[in-house]
Amino acid sequence: MLRLVSIALGIIVGFATASYAAEPKEHIVKIVSDYDNLRMYFKPKRLTIEPGDTVTWVNEAAEEHNIVSYPDGFPEGAGPLSSPYMRKKDERWSFTFSVKGSYGYHCIPHTPLGMRGLVAVSRPSAEEEFHIPSMREMKIYNRLLREFFDEGEFYFQPRKDRTNAQPTPKPHHAKK
Repeated sequence: MLRLVSIALGIIVGFATASYAAEPKEHIVKIVSDYDNLRMYFKPKRLTIEPGDTVTWVNEAAEEHNIVSYPDGFPEGAGPLSSPYMRKKDERWSFTFSVKGSYGYHCIPHTPLGMRGLVAVSRPSAEEEFHIPSMREMKIYNRLLREFFDEGEFYFQPRKDRTNAQPTPKPHHAKK
């Protein structure tokens, strides 16, 4: 009889644990403006979550930041990340992820400082799983860049060509 009770308890605990593990979670990413060291960054820079989980970005200073996907930096079938600008201390923006794969993002005003991050939902994306942006999506993204940078300052490089997952400065000798 004791053995049957132990087995029954084990099954009940197993079901309770399984249902608890499936509950969506909220993850916090801090938006850090480190004036002493002249750095701006996301903490953590890389995060692995599960489908259904929510990531909330929290602005830690009264500094202008946003969260924007690279046009080719998210899985096909998913939507891009695109937050409003957060200008106040403790301002927040959240996104719930449902499609598995990699989501590369950055803060447009602080792109030159390397302010970028990555959320992997369950696993990183294979190359063929990434969204291929349309010409319209590229125009919208370039318009966002032009809010902060002149035409020749930054340009978009495809994911496979960019280093450290960010738009890079245009070389001085390059033609427009």
